[in-house]
Amino acid sequence: MEKNIIAGIDIGCSGVRCVIAIEDENSALEIAGVGICPCSGHIRQGVLVNASIAGAAIQRAVEEAEQTCGLEIESAFINITGLHVRGMLAAATLQIGEGKSDYPEEISEDDIKSVEESAGNITLPSGCEVLERTVRDYSFGGFSQLPDPPVGLKSGSVQARVYTIYADRIAAENLRAAVQNAGIKVEAVIPSAVASAAAVLNKDEKQVGTVVVDIGSANTDLVIYYGGSPIHLSSFSMGGNKITSDIQSLGISWNDAEKLKTEKVAAANQFAEKSTLSVRKVGGRGTVSVALPVLTQIAAQRIEEIFNFAAEEIAASGIGVANLTGGIVLTGGAARMAGIIDAAASITGHQVEPGIPRAVKSASKLANTPEMATAIGLVKHGLELRRIDTGVKEHVGYKDFAKRVSNFFNKLK
Repeated sequence: MEKNIIAGIDIGCSGVRCVIAIEDENSALEIAGVGICPCSGHIRQGVLVNASIAGAAIQRAVEEAEQTCGLEIESAFINITGLHVRGMLAAATLQIGEGKSDYPEEISEDDIKSVEESAGNITLPSGCEVLERTVRDYSFGGFSQLPDPPVGLKSGSVQARVYTIYADRIAAENLRAAVQNAGIKVEAVIPSAVASAAAVLNKDEKQVGTVVVDIGSANTDLVIYYGGSPIHLSSFSMGGNKITSDIQSLGISWNDAEKLKTEKVAAANQFAEKSTLSVRKVGGRGTVSVALPVLTQIAAQRIEEIFNFAAEEIAASGIGVANLTGGIVLTGGAARMAGIIDAAASITGHQVEPGIPRAVKSASKLANTPEMATAIGLVKHGLELRRIDTGVKEHVGYKDFAKRVSNFFNKLK
């Protein structure tokens, strides 16, 4: 039995997440399998630095996802993050009819294709490769910022603006190699911020102006959508691990510090629990008393730094507050922290909402969490890329699919 399946592999600092989805007859996506393998030491500042750790985690995450749904994948979309992932907006203008006529001529589809290619043909920084190109808008005859190509209309010229996202070529190649060495073909490398936005934003939010802030373990990725396409993208080296590291400095283990952060510590002082806990010292020799208000104060300082960076990036985009009707949508594991939504709104001055993966069918509670946004966004955005590109469907074995998916979801409830 043939199924159009699509897979996404999120290679993050704290682990690898694999999502396998199925496109149904109505072109909707249903999450069929999820595999997660925690690991560390393989990513530094968003860049792969240990292929063996990453490769083993990729294999385990993929195997778990395959086993839970009874499907086998041969290819997947993967993510990339880091300071080297950037975007550039460029414009190009084409004279219609090469100026041979005194009268305006109709803009053809070939004219549109030509001006789009010219706008996307930018000079990249040394050692970089293009990940994606998105047409921002068109202009002709005194009209600007048109979302659709003015084919069939007469004008002396037409302009297109294209937003190009690029990344360091070696960093991208190392990620591809790690996945391919695990036996999976890479269909495309997608910026983490773009993937997360695909999971948590709808078309209206992308149109009216919305910022997605994805706080990962080591990096925070940010992308701004306006007019239906990305207009600004950035990443900075500050994430949830900074908070864990600060808590660990009190003399406790990393695992205990991570547990405290996720279960007890708030993102703002007004949400702090007024209590003191006894926590084992690192190495297990004795205990240390930690006051939750103190831990919250530590976390609040880091949260303030993260959102101050985010606010600076939003200002640097030049879009203006009035054009961000959708405000900020916050996702990533840190989005679970108590009080973080209010803290982010207070620091940035924008409306802030939590970002949960949407517009996918799933009976799994695991798939409906902010830390799964990138992985689920990879399959959603990847499906769009497939449709634009070749539309090739993957052939897979069914393997008693319905029974396996039912068992998988029952275990997660």
